[in-house]
Amino acid sequence: MARSRDLQGLINALNSIPKAVRAKIDPAIEKGADEMVARMRLLAPDDPSTSGTDLKANIKKVDTGVPLAIRVQAIDENAAGEDNALFQEYGTEKMNAQPFFWPSVNTTKKRVRRRIDRAISKAVKEAFKK
Repeated sequence: MARSRDLQGLINALNSIPKAVRAKIDPAIEKGADEMVARMRLLAPDDPSTSGTDLKANIKKVDTGVPLAIRVQAIDENAAGEDNALFQEYGTEKMNAQPFFWPSVNTTKKRVRRRIDRAISKAVKEAFKK
């Protein structure tokens, strides 16, 4: 179930892509998400005492339910329901920011996007060559 008509339209458009083409694009998307997760874990602070839990273990990729899409997230909630990952990224009055999420996204997004674009071009050429 989509949250809006626009999202449903996007899902319908992505579902209209032939399965053979999608199967060749998925590995590039997975590899890009794995690369972003690895970079975030590399940049995340090591000290679990700053957030109460191990932030690196909470950085993961999540299936969105939308075809050809993966979400990379870092959610580290404490007992009070506060997101410690957000505090690490932007800082608080008592703690300096130690950004790890957006620097990772910004340094890998061009490479990931190029990889996905190449996979799309190659898959479409192969699918419609016949």
